[in-house]
Amino acid sequence: MRWQICALAAALASAAPLAPAQTSSPQLEEVLVTAQHREESLRETPISLVTFNQEQLEKQRISNITNLNGLVPNFNIDSFPENNSTLRLFIRGVGLTDTQITQDAAVGVYLNNAYIARSTGLAFDVADLERIEILRGPQGTLYGRNTTGGALKLVTKKPDLEYLEFDQTVSAGNQDLFSSKTSANIPFGERYAAKAAYFFEEVDGYIDNTGPGGSFGDKESKGFRFDLRADFTDSLIMDYAYDVSKIKYYNYTPQAVFPRPSGGGLDDLLAIIGNIAENYIDYSTNRIGTLSTVSPLLPTDTEIEGHTLNIEWLVNDSVTLRSITAYRELDDKRYIDFSSGSSEGFRINFFEATIGAEAGTDRLDLPTVRPHLTQDQFSQEFQLLGNIGDRWDYMAGVYYFEESADEDSPLHHIFSAFPFADNGTIYNYGSEFNSIDNKAYAFFTQWTWTPDLLEDRLHLTLGWRYSKDNRKATRAVLDRVVLDNVTNVAGFTESDFDASGDKDFDDSSIAAIVEYDLSDTKNAYIKYAEAYKSGGFNIRDPDEASFENGFEEEKLQSYEAGLKGEFMDRRLRLNSAVFYQEFKDYQYNFQIPGTIQNTRVFNVDGGEMSGIELDVSVLATQNLFFQASYAYLDSELDDVISPITGELEQFDFTNAPEHTYSLMADYVFSAVTFGVLSVNASYNYVDTRQKNNADTFRGEYDLINARLSLSEVEGLGGLWSAALWGKNLQDSDYEAFTFDNLPQATRAITWADGISFGIDISYSFSQ
Repeated sequence: MRWQICALAAALASAAPLAPAQTSSPQLEEVLVTAQHREESLRETPISLVTFNQEQLEKQRISNITNLNGLVPNFNIDSFPENNSTLRLFIRGVGLTDTQITQDAAVGVYLNNAYIARSTGLAFDVADLERIEILRGPQGTLYGRNTTGGALKLVTKKPDLEYLEFDQTVSAGNQDLFSSKTSANIPFGERYAAKAAYFFEEVDGYIDNTGPGGSFGDKESKGFRFDLRADFTDSLIMDYAYDVSKIKYYNYTPQAVFPRPSGGGLDDLLAIIGNIAENYIDYSTNRIGTLSTVSPLLPTDTEIEGHTLNIEWLVNDSVTLRSITAYRELDDKRYIDFSSGSSEGFRINFFEATIGAEAGTDRLDLPTVRPHLTQDQFSQEFQLLGNIGDRWDYMAGVYYFEESADEDSPLHHIFSAFPFADNGTIYNYGSEFNSIDNKAYAFFTQWTWTPDLLEDRLHLTLGWRYSKDNRKATRAVLDRVVLDNVTNVAGFTESDFDASGDKDFDDSSIAAIVEYDLSDTKNAYIKYAEAYKSGGFNIRDPDEASFENGFEEEKLQSYEAGLKGEFMDRRLRLNSAVFYQEFKDYQYNFQIPGTIQNTRVFNVDGGEMSGIELDVSVLATQNLFFQASYAYLDSELDDVISPITGELEQFDFTNAPEHTYSLMADYVFSAVTFGVLSVNASYNYVDTRQKNNADTFRGEYDLINARLSLSEVEGLGGLWSAALWGKNLQDSDYEAFTFDNLPQATRAITWADGISFGIDISYSFSQ
């Protein structure tokens, strides 16, 4: 069945409205992208990519990166368990499982061409989003930051120099959803325009907290964006943007599925906790609608602020110089209660009656803990684009990046809700302070030559990149508090130390592409690309020597072949690719058994992925549009020596589903005379992940989304629209994240959101 779907295969990248009405028959409109920093046809871009235009973003209700989860084959998104507004992005199974400040993400995120370094807070809503492009595979010779997985480009709507515009959308739905989007465009003079946009949303979560504090999943987010465009001359354009986003979110707690058996290792520590937990926790393989916290559940507060200045100078008809300057700040205070996961009847208040009695002491009241992260970054990039005659196109860039970050984090804070006991003694740890200071430099260039042969159908591209990174990291213990001797507690060891590290890394990478135009509407390409990710230091490592030694850089070699074309008189569009990727010194984040936050990052010699990506769009009639996409991914990590046991073990890529696909249909009714009535429906499937581990596996899931809209209704001098929509209409319960290392459970689950539905009402004015 899945291979039949593979044969249908489809691309979200290719969705397009109808061509102008004067054509004799309906045709797909050309899709333009800027993946190679030039506006060009998707068909002519030798990259496997998916793009969402403004109409698609509206129909799929996409206002942030999180909304893309499950919609794009070979692109998967995890919310980080400690901070659900922090995202881990994976393209073709390549991503970063941890989000600590000392490791770079494998998928580069760009907002209007400016790189966003940290995954923390990536769930922010982007006010006035116009387009998203998802580039699969390494992109080092085109972009300032080198990434092994791919790139995600967020593009906002620029100010319009000609029209006064106003747009307002109000939404309401289940889970007490309310959101509002407002934007206004004001031109002044002939060469200047300003644009302001504001976004606000609040929504309740899907699990009630019957304990103290907020309720799981409740979220309030708001964002403001200001853009200024100045066309100083016909050849000099400036775009300045300021954006700020604030997210207040109550993280979900993991729900216990299977109890931890008593006896040995960590369970010596849990002799008090684990053995009595079964009497109080409702273990279930299904989602429980109510859970309880120990201490008052506090929100995770995230604030992101940024400035971007883009300047473009058309030096002459064949040369363009661009400058991209960006500064961003991040402030994040996160909170989660890993020690709950119970039903209403159990709030771990039994500590006072049971542990207190067994330990011969009263219950220990622990202080509230919210790790505090602050980060700022600056980047400067210059790009030179041009052509030499009709035979050569080129792009060259220089890039500078620096960031600093501080993180005040409690030692073993994840267990802070548990007063541990050992022979009548109770203890708690204090806090630690982590900091980084990173700098990166790069030079990259890519040249394309069209030789005077084969009717100019052959195009040869060669790219080169040089990268240099300096990494500094410091770990310091602050205010350590020990109420009594803790050395006798199994599963927990003294890991307090002060240490620092300073290393340089550099790399040279190349890319080579051979393209051939089979016809005016079809072309094929083969591609080889290399990528590099800097090494660094792991602040979660409990061993001082291991921290100071750090981990080495990661390298990737990628081979890809693609076929793109339009058929059936431009009523069917195909984008396809096959690929093979091989790692050298893959950076693997290993969870140290018996702990939650302690990890070890080590380099694995091998690791490979291969797969297929097929995207198809079909304009069946003037009113009926179909879209389908499919991806197959085969991933394998070689057997490696465990850094803990010293034995040969099998490890897996954590987010590499074998099959993912999406089907979509859009129909416009022709009988409505006072507006445009349309219906859109999609089906999305993601295969099993981590299937070799019974405690952390994530099962397959599918999502059904639909939207019925009436748009372009005239009134009050503008146009109105209303839309009824629903997501996850079958109310699938599926795992957003899984755990095998909690004190109360060998398997615990953070569930993804259930069914959502609502109505959008919009008004737009242009003059």
